[in-house]
Amino acid sequence: MEYKDIRENLEEMMNDNYKDFIKALVSIEKGVTDEKALEEVYVLFMIKDTTGLLNDDFDYMIDDMKEQG
Repeated sequence: MEYKDIRENLEEMMNDNYKDFIKALVSIEKGVTDEKALEEVYVLFMIKDTTGLLNDDFDYMIDDMKEQG
């Protein structure tokens, strides 16, 4: 599977069920399998408008690339 296919699949999953999409990503990335805990994490994530799923370092890397042209 190529980048574009994966991106389309992820976008479709996100649009179909954002809540479970977020919970699944957290589960995979952090190794959490307790659905009650994942539910709590999701609620807290949604309460905090400034919480992102990706590490802030990605923003810095992208900004650096833009500055370099």
